[in-house]
Amino acid sequence: MTIRQLSLTDFRNLRSTTLDFDPAINLISGNNGSGKSSLLESIFVLCQACSFRTHQLKQCIRHGKPGFLLFGRFSDYKVGLSRSEQKQEIKLDGEPVKRRSELASRTPIGIVNADSFNLVMGPPQQRRAYIDWCLFHVKHQYVEHWMQFRHALKQRNQLLKKRQDLNLLEYWNDYLVKPSLAIQQNRRKYTALINDLLGKQMSDLLGDLKISLDYRAGWPAEIDLYQCLQLNRDKDIKAGFTNFGVHRDNIRILADGSPAAQVLSRGQVKKLCLALLITALKLVREEGDRPMILLIDDLCSELDKTTQHKVFQHLLGVGIQLFITNIENVVPSVFQGKEFKMFHVEHDIIKPLKSS
Repeated sequence: MTIRQLSLTDFRNLRSTTLDFDPAINLISGNNGSGKSSLLESIFVLCQACSFRTHQLKQCIRHGKPGFLLFGRFSDYKVGLSRSEQKQEIKLDGEPVKRRSELASRTPIGIVNADSFNLVMGPPQQRRAYIDWCLFHVKHQYVEHWMQFRHALKQRNQLLKKRQDLNLLEYWNDYLVKPSLAIQQNRRKYTALINDLLGKQMSDLLGDLKISLDYRAGWPAEIDLYQCLQLNRDKDIKAGFTNFGVHRDNIRILADGSPAAQVLSRGQVKKLCLALLITALKLVREEGDRPMILLIDDLCSELDKTTQHKVFQHLLGVGIQLFITNIENVVPSVFQGKEFKMFHVEHDIIKPLKSS
């Protein structure tokens, strides 16, 4: 759901403020280090109860203050989130939220920044996270499968690390396999769906490149997972962790049949990453049938104007709420003639601007 209003207090270095947003396009300008990224981060934290910049939310507390407070009015609900050194509290429509997933499932939100270009070049966990983001927001049971898997894996790894009560390994194998197979099935299906959409809708960004995604399970194809865990019991005990499973899955990205990371130029990799991200947004929008939020942090410094124009055209077609930062106070041509709001960040103060 779109965010209509944000109030923040003592978040990062931003001065306390309340902002009203456009339901579709919000343009944020300001010099590097002015606080543009912190504004995007506050929106992300309010939607996910986690940050794309730090693993510890207490690091977002303004220096010298006891904690931060965020409050947001969305199109059909309200959220309050506070974080002090000691604790975190989340309230959804005034009621306490115990599990972060209760909040995170409400509004799909994505971030495009310099780290996004590691989707192709980075480790397998980034491509797993890419597929999982889609599944979290379109398959309601996926979160439950994921939590069951993570719990079973944690318990199994604790046994392996301590090398005690190893007779319980069989017990946790049973609990690990069922959600793992559900995760694998969903990941394989959505990898194929993204493959299909990518070929049909992203030719303007990809040109003549033939891109394909190849799902590889995190255990040998010739045996099932339960059998794999049994055969590798001694190896796992020696290592102190579980060597095989969906936490070892990979989605290989190929360009004309070769690993994309090895054959594409830096410019081609950037276009491919954006094509993949836009495809995921389109899939979630179509399958989930609900509004989403996309935060775009300084994309203009990474891409030429022609590519920027194509990216923004695709995003307008998806029908999502956009927050776009840029150093210059310039309205991209693709947005001219449309409704939007503008903001400027300077010396940690965010000010609405009149759109001309």
